[in-house]
Amino acid sequence: MSRPAPQPIQPLSGPLLAFAAMTIGLASFMAVTDITIANVSVPTISGNLGVSTEIGEWTITSFGIANAIFIPLTGWLSRRFGQVRLFVCAVAAFTVASVLCGMARSFPLLLGFRVLQGMVSGPIVPLSQALLVAIFPPEKRTLAVAMWAMTNMAGPVAGPVLGGWITDEYTWPWIFLVNAPVGIFVVVSTSALLRGRDTPTVRLPVDVIGLILLAIAMGCLQVALDRGRILDWFASPFICTTAILSVLGLVFLVVWELGAKYPIVDLHFFAYRNFAVGTVAVAIGFGLYFAALVLVPLWLQTDMEYNATWAGLVTAPMGVFGILLAPFLGAWVRKGDARLFASLAFFCWAAVAFWRANFTTDIDAGTIALTCLAQGIGIGFFLTPLTALSLFGIPPERLAAASGLQTAIRMMSGNLIASLAQTFWDRRSRYHQAHLVETLTPYHDRAADAVTTLKGAGLTGDQAWGAIYHQVLVQADMVSMNEFYMISTFAFTASVGIIWIARLPRKKS
Repeated sequence: MSRPAPQPIQPLSGPLLAFAAMTIGLASFMAVTDITIANVSVPTISGNLGVSTEIGEWTITSFGIANAIFIPLTGWLSRRFGQVRLFVCAVAAFTVASVLCGMARSFPLLLGFRVLQGMVSGPIVPLSQALLVAIFPPEKRTLAVAMWAMTNMAGPVAGPVLGGWITDEYTWPWIFLVNAPVGIFVVVSTSALLRGRDTPTVRLPVDVIGLILLAIAMGCLQVALDRGRILDWFASPFICTTAILSVLGLVFLVVWELGAKYPIVDLHFFAYRNFAVGTVAVAIGFGLYFAALVLVPLWLQTDMEYNATWAGLVTAPMGVFGILLAPFLGAWVRKGDARLFASLAFFCWAAVAFWRANFTTDIDAGTIALTCLAQGIGIGFFLTPLTALSLFGIPPERLAAASGLQTAIRMMSGNLIASLAQTFWDRRSRYHQAHLVETLTPYHDRAADAVTTLKGAGLTGDQAWGAIYHQVLVQADMVSMNEFYMISTFAFTASVGIIWIARLPRKKS
């Protein structure tokens, strides 16, 4: 006997809606958190598995490559298999892959399982948005988008905090094994809540050429972004090759997909004005935000002598306002002008960047946490209004595809700008080091006085000069950080103009 056709997904209400929203949001949070949870644990993982830290960083790169390829496939996969079935299967496979990562006892095995984890996690984030929109009544769908946005912005913040704490207090496999109970809960709950309901499926032919071009374009781009800073960018033949392959793959992908009858990635979404404008604004805003999210903990651990746990705790307050604003932002965006709220996010981030551009090495943990708390205001007002603007006019059955495409672009922008920011920080720091070192001679009054003072504290001459040079490195890093945030201030401010190109959705009377 053939299986009965699934019924359409119906909006839920009351406690059932709250429980379903929590379940789906938890899956999204788990998938997004895993993008950054291993970052601070790479040295520990590398040491335990007997490889260098540079080799160990492939655990991050391999996940990113697979994730970047499969996020844009969400639309095609959901039309082929149904959103609910694909979501449940993706979470189940992600749970299994996480357990396998935690059980890996050799680096090649861990690398393979991280690729699998990145592949199956791709559809989870865009599908969580589509399912949240589907289970909420029409008048509350902006609240659904707000909840989804909160998990997406808070996840990268929580990742390093959880990763550092778990690695310091327990052992690194638990950064992966902790997903097991969460994944099982999500699979069981979602299957029970949405049993017998799903979106219509269509037996679509596989766009093999589009899939190959997507893998080349996104895979090579991710490799170039992750390894470029380590290999000195275009001074490396490997980076030059991957960059060229990425550009060629992207050009041929666009040309092919625009003419394909059944494209693997539907680029026609950019014909919607709001989607195109919203995606550009999301890419710029998230890229600059993610760069700051990477640089601040790195600076704290490199120069300010914070350990991974404390660096995570100091930056954690940036998620506070996102959580507090989520229940209200949906109604505000529905009744007001989404462009105004998005502009507020960019202006807030510009103000925080200007604040950080005036940091000195005497800054205390409380002030750093306060800037992160203020940055959280921007997080709360950023993704929800821009997503609402972007998806205006797109049919509900195509939301997963649109969300998958925008999510892929958002994550690529985050990786690109974060890599460029770290390169800028390194190179400007070297420039300032060279400038400062010119003044460090025994004949310079301040340098001579500092050496005398340090010798009086019990240091030898070489140790005194070593301590002074260390301070030169710290100050050079601080100045280059200030320069990056000053550039970010202008970039955030200028980006506000992009938002206002979008059309304001008409309010229903």
